[in-house]
Amino acid sequence: MNRLTEKQDVISKDLIFLDSTLSDQDAIIHYLVDKAQAANYIKDADDFFITVKEREKEVPTAIGYSVAIPHGKSDTVLSPFIAFLRLKDDVKWSGQNEDSVRLVFLIGVPEKSEGKLHLKFISELSKKLLDEAFRQKLLKQTTADAAFAQLSAVDL
Repeated sequence: MNRLTEKQDVISKDLIFLDSTLSDQDAIIHYLVDKAQAANYIKDADDFFITVKEREKEVPTAIGYSVAIPHGKSDTVLSPFIAFLRLKDDVKWSGQNEDSVRLVFLIGVPEKSEGKLHLKFISELSKKLLDEAFRQKLLKQTTADAAFAQLSAVDL
């Protein structure tokens, strides 16, 4: 499989959602996990939700810049994916810090994935999200197709 096909499989238009009115971390993660299950990226939404929340307890995944990257590695993940949700309004991400977020990227990786695939995803995405122009453009995209095109340009 070539890199382009792999990237297209990881970032899917089916997992891009714009201007959500969800207002708390659990609801946001539940929503994205349910959508990932509906798109056949995971077998068990409840199991993956627990995996992501356990990871979140270790270290909150709000990275600043209005961005959160919750993630999990689990046997319930059928293939690696990145789901993206842009919130209509800022949402406080966790009680442990004051970070508010509007851009949420849920990353799922199979437990038996080769190497450190999830770390590469997080690293490359995080680097791109440090770019103010990239974030501003993502905040202004008007369609899922446009957001998909922008995210597909990230070198994964």
